[in-house]
Amino acid sequence: MELSKVIKERRSVRRFKTEPVPKNVLEKILNLAIWAPSAMNRQDWYFVVIQGEKKEAFLKISASAFEHFKPILEKNFKDKPKIIEGMKVFFETYGAAPVIIMAYAGKLPTGQDDVWSVSLAVQNLMLAACEAGLGTVWTDGVVFIKEKEINELMEIKDRKLVCIIPMGYPAEEPKTPPRREGRIQWVGF
Repeated sequence: MELSKVIKERRSVRRFKTEPVPKNVLEKILNLAIWAPSAMNRQDWYFVVIQGEKKEAFLKISASAFEHFKPILEKNFKDKPKIIEGMKVFFETYGAAPVIIMAYAGKLPTGQDDVWSVSLAVQNLMLAACEAGLGTVWTDGVVFIKEKEINELMEIKDRKLVCIIPMGYPAEEPKTPPRREGRIQWVGF
């Protein structure tokens, strides 16, 4: 598939078929992810790919985070209870994704978390997944509330959890949102 087509067709998928994703497909996607540019070419990102019991344990942690977001959702979606219920179900199930990927940042020489380099690698991952016929979505809400618990579950120390990506064969076709105007400024042309 042509790159421009993959970029335009990638969507945030939040409902997945339960069909497993073959490990060799996951390996190919992750190997493309790590070809992203990185600060000082440190390539200091780290991915944890889970399914099975670890995934189920993660989902329990995620479900417990929903109560933090419920008041925020109720305030912002007063007249849309389906959105609130949908978010609750997503926190509990991650859309039934058969695979969940944790994306961790490394450190810059200054000691600062390098969230930028891992974000570039995640973009590669999401585009490669789309090309392979898989759906993904960047999620980070649970990270803000439950990062410590998630890191303990994953046995990760001294790394910043940046986002969590559910992955699987899409069980939905999200609409293509229009691109917003006024997001580019040209200087000196």
